[in-house]
Amino acid sequence: TDPNWGNFLYDVRTKTTYLIDFGAARGYDEEFVRGYLNIVAANADRDENTLMEESIRMGFLTGEENDVMLEAHKLSGFCLGEPFGSYEPYDFRSSKITSRLSEHGSVFLKHRLTPPPEEVYTLHRKLAGAYNLCIKLGANISCRDLLDEVMEYQKKQPTGS
Repeated sequence: TDPNWGNFLYDVRTKTTYLIDFGAARGYDEEFVRGYLNIVAANADRDENTLMEESIRMGFLTGEENDVMLEAHKLSGFCLGEPFGSYEPYDFRSSKITSRLSEHGSVFLKHRLTPPPEEVYTLHRKLAGAYNLCIKLGANISCRDLLDEVMEYQKKQPTGS
């Protein structure tokens, strides 16, 4: 998401601000969405086994990575899932989440054996924009409720359609 001022829509009637970015709009296939949601939930729950299994299945990892890369993958994933790990409001501003995520970049550059799935580049750009906007606004959001709602919705969707 590109959080420039041209991408905001303010509804005077409801006093709600919307972030819109049609340039970042794209579709994702069902298998990618389900797998990625499983990874987000695993990160939120700090479930290392599911994180690694899904990461290999989806192509984030090959299964041949060294321990340094696996640890960086796990820690960056758990950091990314942190806002969704509790039903308490998450304080984006004081979390230092972006600086903590960037700590793993050099490990990824040195030890990554395969690029992540192509779809993830646009998705992570959108996620980074949303996180940065929440930081800038000083947002405190109960993100776990949102994750639960999305996971429940996804479970109700027919597979293979």
